[in-house]
Amino acid sequence: MLVNACVEKLFGYGREELIGQDVELLVPERFRGEHPAHRADFHAAPAARAMGAGRELFARRKDGTEFPVEIGISPIQSPEGTLVLSAIVDITARKQAEAEALQHRAELAHLSRVAIMGEMAGSLAHELNQPLGAIMANAGAALRFLERDSLSGENLREVLQDIVADARRASEVIHTIKGMGRKEEVARQLLHLNDVIAEIVRLTRSDALVHDCTVLTWLHPSLPKVEANLVQLQEVFLNLILNAFEASKEVPTVRRRVIIRTERDGDGAVRASVRDYGTGLPADMPERVFDRFFSTKREGMGIGLFIARSIVVAHGGTLWAENAEGGGAQFWLRLPASKEIGV
Repeated sequence: MLVNACVEKLFGYGREELIGQDVELLVPERFRGEHPAHRADFHAAPAARAMGAGRELFARRKDGTEFPVEIGISPIQSPEGTLVLSAIVDITARKQAEAEALQHRAELAHLSRVAIMGEMAGSLAHELNQPLGAIMANAGAALRFLERDSLSGENLREVLQDIVADARRASEVIHTIKGMGRKEEVARQLLHLNDVIAEIVRLTRSDALVHDCTVLTWLHPSLPKVEANLVQLQEVFLNLILNAFEASKEVPTVRRRVIIRTERDGDGAVRASVRDYGTGLPADMPERVFDRFFSTKREGMGIGLFIARSIVVAHGGTLWAENAEGGGAQFWLRLPASKEIGV
């Protein structure tokens, strides 16, 4: 019955082309079939409200192009019966701004991942050195056994299993870093924290022997699972344990112990710690070890703990450190427990 100048400008029709027409003229063709039923429902119980709450609405111009809209409808009682006042807002600019904001956030997230990847490249040689070194050690041991003709089938199977496991770990490290560069979201799964720690302890047995360190594990028997990326979580514990070995080099052999503990932290989290009896952290600011490029080791690059904390924070957790009573350092890791039930 009535249109204003804004409607003419918005839809490209003159008002004489609209007066007397069904409102479906302004509805995209793909929605026209169901629209009269919606109109009938409104007329059966008219009330002022936003149209299509929770759904995206589109309108159609005279030239056939579509655009996103918000529509408010209000019933008006008149001598001619119930009329409906529709206020139509073109939200194209808002949608574009939202899309640009989403793209901007995605690009920032990508740049953040690339920055971390660049820093990880500095420690990649160290991370790969452990599984590659274990592969070489196992292969060398197998060759020596063969030279002495003393390699049994069972020993050969164990050596090959260790080699395959270490090769798979090296491959997973590389795959994770490549995925970060391709904007891939890292895959997460439900994990038993105790199993992750047990595997890293197994992988670092040779490092423990080289450093004359005894590794003790006090693992809570009934921890809830955590949702995490396996390789990244392994990277965190590998970094903490290898750092503990390094910190123990300057103390007598009898004190070279590393204790790894897990426990519940209330109903909604799990907590783990890696404690050594080494030289300890900077007394004035122990948290400085997490700063980028800060290292207490002459040959250290100072990015391992920075990356470890970045991984933990990305998983919704926290990683902190303190000087332990009796000497040495203790690193604490806290992760939210998964809400999914599983054993």
